Amino acid sequence: MFFVDSHCHLNVKKFSQIAGASPKDYSVDGLLMRANSAGVKYVLNIGTELLDIDEMRSISASHGGVFHTIGIHPLEAQRHAQQYSLQDIADILNRNCNGEKLVGIGEIGLDYYYTRESEQEQKKIFELQMDIATKHDFPVVIHSRDAETDTLAILRNHKNARGVIHCFSGSRDFALKALDLGFYISFSGIVTFKNSTAMQRIVGDVPSNRLLVETDAPFLAPDPFRGKINEPAFLVHTAKKIAELRQTTEEQIARLTAENFFDLFSKAKIVGDKN
Repeated sequence: MFFVDSHCHLNVKKFSQIAGASPKDYSVDGLLMRANSAGVKYVLNIGTELLDIDEMRSISASHGGVFHTIGIHPLEAQRHAQQYSLQDIADILNRNCNGEKLVGIGEIGLDYYYTRESEQEQKKIFELQMDIATKHDFPVVIHSRDAETDTLAILRNHKNARGVIHCFSGSRDFALKALDLGFYISFSGIVTFKNSTAMQRIVGDVPSNRLLVETDAPFLAPDPFRGKINEPAFLVHTAKKIAELRQTTEEQIARLTAENFFDLFSKAKIVGDKN
């Protein structure tokens, strides 16, 4: 039995943003060693900005169980729009859509939680990255917060797209419509929180062949580590809760979410089989 963390952030910069996260305690080697000890064999390291790309590639190249994506997070869209033209962004992403362990585009999407001030920049960069994913036949990793209608509209504009709604925290209606579009749904440590009863009910609505599990480390640590720095090793606590909600075993959740991960990120399966 092994688990796959379908969404985490291993780069040092992300951990340095968290108070108390020292480079010594949260080195990539240390994080992966603890993950492997907990039964987490593979992780997908998620890009959030163009400056991530070289580091993402380097981490994957240096660690056998790590794959990565590249992309611009919606909360980074405004800054990127100020620094780069859309053509520049497209050129950089297209140039970097190679490498054995690059398996998708993400995380991309829309986030209106804090403000809608950057809505237009977010939409333009989201659409652009959806186009690039389709061009290169990559799955997408979607971030959507307080933007369900607009997210669905853009996904519907890209009929050949496939991917996952990561760190799901939306409505049941959003989940069902995303599933209708062929998307997977991934649950994070939020599902273990006592006040997440609405989301916990949605866990049972997701078909077995569309379910993924993630940490979103270093953010959103599950109970019993809520409020602490998250890491891939903690994935097992989220998987345990999902097993409880679906009235099955942790072994079954490990098996089906691993199968689903490699079905969606099919390039990862090819590389994993080689290794």
